[in-house]
Amino acid sequence: MTLAGLALLAGVGPVSEAAPVPTKAPAAASVSPAAVPGPLRTEALGLLSQSTVAPEAAWRRFGPEVVPVLAALAEDTSVPDAQRMRAVTALARVESPEAGQTLQAMLEDPHRPSDVRSQAAAALSQRLGFEAVKTLQARLEDRDLRLREAVAQALGRLGGQRVREVLEERLPLEEVPQVREALQQGLTLAEP
Repeated sequence: MTLAGLALLAGVGPVSEAAPVPTKAPAAASVSPAAVPGPLRTEALGLLSQSTVAPEAAWRRFGPEVVPVLAALAEDTSVPDAQRMRAVTALARVESPEAGQTLQAMLEDPHRPSDVRSQAAAALSQRLGFEAVKTLQARLEDRDLRLREAVAQALGRLGGQRVREVLEERLPLEEVPQVREALQQGLTLAEP
């Protein structure tokens, strides 16, 4: 590999987003896009390193290009867990239809880590409000206990009569005590 290629992988030197520099990876091993440093990823990581999720205005300046970066960071196990979860939450603050679609895909994919799916439930409810009820309601029957808990709480935070009906409908069907408790908490949160 050339020195320029090594410098690129090390994050040294200019990197143009308009014309990415092609690099060759060995045939036996591929480098994931999240592992390759880039200016947008570096800036996103900077915002995610703050103790709270950066405000909407901070994410708005990146535009829709930050959506795949945040999605990759959410699943990059080399990134600290707190930053990974803030990456999921940040998707709720990006002004782009792709952000909502990405959150929904994260939520619905049973192969994704439980913590990512659970955080996606909360973020989707923040992003879509009452439009998320139908999508979240379907996840109340998911096999993942942590996800069912997170969905019950996300629904409860939305509040409203429709949410109460959804939670009340699910409560007698739920057999797991910790999820039943989350449904009860959701009902308490949903009270006017």
